[in-house]
Amino acid sequence: MKPTGMPSIIQNTYPFTMTELLNPGKSGEFELIKTIIPKGKEFKLYDRSGRIFTGTYTFDYPTVILKQRGVAWISDSQLEIGSVEGAVSAAKGNCLISGLGIGLLPTLINDLEVVSSIDIVELNQEVIDLVFHQIKNDKMNIIKSDIFSYLETTDKKYDFIHIDIWRNLTATIKEIDKAREAAKRCLNPDGIIWCWLQELYDRIKDRLPRAPVSPGGVKLYEPCLICGKTVRYDYAGLCVACATGMGVNELYLKRQPEKE
Repeated sequence: MKPTGMPSIIQNTYPFTMTELLNPGKSGEFELIKTIIPKGKEFKLYDRSGRIFTGTYTFDYPTVILKQRGVAWISDSQLEIGSVEGAVSAAKGNCLISGLGIGLLPTLINDLEVVSSIDIVELNQEVIDLVFHQIKNDKMNIIKSDIFSYLETTDKKYDFIHIDIWRNLTATIKEIDKAREAAKRCLNPDGIIWCWLQELYDRIKDRLPRAPVSPGGVKLYEPCLICGKTVRYDYAGLCVACATGMGVNELYLKRQPEKE
């Protein structure tokens, strides 16, 4: 049985692949654990419109989680699976993936006929030791490096570049812009750059104000562009939490005149 609302591509190709593929273990300050998310627990779900929703698990959900010093980095939860659907659709040719995590994206695109090779850049040797030997095959190659250093120095060109180096649910606009700009150097003419939650970024970036505006007080607004919250402070279409997550609060706050 698959979770209700699971995106169509993943629904057909993801029978809890990582949970079945990976064994628990520990390397330095990183740890892979397996657990069960109990039926009835609320969860976040991401869809291809670039919106984040809240739902409830309808059955006990098996999951594998990568933690660093007890803090979760990534899992194969519904949100994580939904958030890579766009990347699975876009992957082609020679692929570069920044951030190994639990190996979710490279595993999901590995058997696609349109994918020729998968280079994975991961900075932490402990993550490589913990995960890569459990997922590797002839298509995959691991590169221990900082992604920005690699993008600045490699001579290799790619047809698909995916960047996911952020722990927070939303990366800041500036970080995403920086990553996309750095990746252009290594992209083939018809290649694709894709950042985690790319659909969300594409949907809101042109709707943000170009100059500071005053935030609205707490009341009923149109749904937040990201999470859909309606009773909230308004930051040009976002709630305060999502505005903070995207790192764009400074766009909304008009500087108050100094008192004489």
